[in-house]
Amino acid sequence: MNKTHYPKALLVACILIVGTLSFIQYYLVKNTYQLTKDIYYGEVKTLISQITGKSEMLSFAEEARNNLRHAIHQYLDKKMSKAEFIHQLEKSNKGINDSSTVYLNNMMSKNPELHGIIYKSQFDEISYQIDGKQDTLLRDSQKPVLIIGSAFKTKNTMLLDKDLTTSNGDELRIVVRQSNYIDVSSWEKEVFKRMSGILFLAIGLILAVIILFYLIFSAMIRQKKLAEIKTDFANNITHELKTPLSSVSLILKSILRKDVQAKSKVLEELLQSLSRQHAKIRHIVDSVLESTMVTAVIVEMKELEITDFLHEYFHDLALANQPLVVEIEPKQQIVHTNAVAVEKIINIFVDNAVKYSGTGIAIRVKSYATNNQYHIEVSDDGPGIAVEYQGQIYDKFYRVPESNIHTVKGLGLGLYLARQTAIQIDAELSIKSKPGSGSTFIVSLPI
Repeated sequence: MNKTHYPKALLVACILIVGTLSFIQYYLVKNTYQLTKDIYYGEVKTLISQITGKSEMLSFAEEARNNLRHAIHQYLDKKMSKAEFIHQLEKSNKGINDSSTVYLNNMMSKNPELHGIIYKSQFDEISYQIDGKQDTLLRDSQKPVLIIGSAFKTKNTMLLDKDLTTSNGDELRIVVRQSNYIDVSSWEKEVFKRMSGILFLAIGLILAVIILFYLIFSAMIRQKKLAEIKTDFANNITHELKTPLSSVSLILKSILRKDVQAKSKVLEELLQSLSRQHAKIRHIVDSVLESTMVTAVIVEMKELEITDFLHEYFHDLALANQPLVVEIEPKQQIVHTNAVAVEKIINIFVDNAVKYSGTGIAIRVKSYATNNQYHIEVSDDGPGIAVEYQGQIYDKFYRVPESNIHTVKGLGLGLYLARQTAIQIDAELSIKSKPGSGSTFIVSLPI
């Protein structure tokens, strides 16, 4: 596999791993959730059965059946309607229901697992047989008659049990279908409470894996960028040193020739050329070394009369192939800065302007004050810089792409050093540039 495809393949593998792990965790949590729910339901049923199986509750149930038998006798004796029978039965059971509900709630409050649980017991169907005749007083389709507990009807109603009982007495045979329900609306809260540890552990595991993959990819990206920077640096410095070193080699060979040594004027010119090439190599090496230590430099800030400083600086500056047009604001102005640092930044701006301007094209310098800042502009008529590259020109070793061919030599360190120096003196750097219209670099010093 091509090495350039490794990051993509690793990314796909990481996504698959996270996806698979998430599915497994979802499956396990879902099963645990269902299992915890079933266990909780089982515990609730058991506790309710223990309470309803106590003698007090059984006596309430027996009393309710006696009331039912008495109500049927009244129905047969008084020839009342079925609706009147239901009303009579509910009226006679009210006292039992009130007493049994108080007892039931008191017993349930002693069990934390039963908090929020509501219980009810009811008659769903009532029929009787007498003298060979059969009649149904309450049907399944009708509203049931409450015996014990509180009436409720929720989505989380759970049937505990159904009971069909037959009671024979004298010539009367009574058939009753009874059911017991509980309201478990609070089950979700209890189930989540019980499995919160597992849920947080599953989520934490997935997040930990995602964070781990993120850190791995971040490290890979940093290593990739570092490798690219090293490669670009090696290519640039090799390119920059190749020409002066080749010239030095040729000059040294020429100096060693006897016929050249015999001509003092030629020898002097060669030595001057050697000195210039030496200065160029030293400048390249110093720039590289300075770029590694620039953040550790501490500069001393002093008051500087910037107008006189600029007049003196540009008076001594001489450019070989370009005229210099300087427009300095005549009004004197004091700034709080470091003269060496300001000179260094201007040097870089001027050097870049010279590199990117053609022979005979003027380099323009302008200075002026606005509000609490003093601005120094250096403008050229070079190729300009597109907007998408302007945010990166201050990065170390960065050079604006020119279709992989750099017509102007450089290491991409100048503007980086300018920015680092500006940070040290609390100055601001900005640029105004358009492709084909040249560039203007601005340093703004605090007044």
